[in-house]
Amino acid sequence: MDRANWDVPLEDFRVHETVRVRFNEIDGQNIVFNAHYLAYADIGVTEYFRALGEGQPGAFFHQYGTDIREAHCEIDYHGPARLDELITIAARISRFERDSFTLHCGIFRGEERLTDIEISYAHLDLDSGGATALPGSFIAEVRRFEKTLPIQA
Repeated sequence: MDRANWDVPLEDFRVHETVRVRFNEIDGQNIVFNAHYLAYADIGVTEYFRALGEGQPGAFFHQYGTDIREAHCEIDYHGPARLDELITIAARISRFERDSFTLHCGIFRGEERLTDIEISYAHLDLDSGGATALPGSFIAEVRRFEKTLPIQA
């Protein structure tokens, strides 16, 4: 993972979704329990594909007889979110490999970066379950959409 890539400011993320921290998301320290950040990232993924005009990712990839599966996730916590705060979930695709891509979610309170999450998705053939190359149309669509071009490995 290239953490230097995490210095992307909030305004360089194309997708922003604001949510309020709910009581069921906090722990005994009155801050968001760490596992809830993955649920926030999932909101970011959904909103990213909605912004691309695809709705859920499955519908886009199923037309090719493929799907995506989460293969790896890393989280860095920089600061806590607290009950009733408004936080912004920002999402962008930051990297393409031949048969996978990485989505970067930044969680912000105002301009303050609270968390960075990178989720790598494997692109799989539905019939065989094996890895298969990402569709060129998907890569082209993301490149047109993004402010900061994803790294192509």
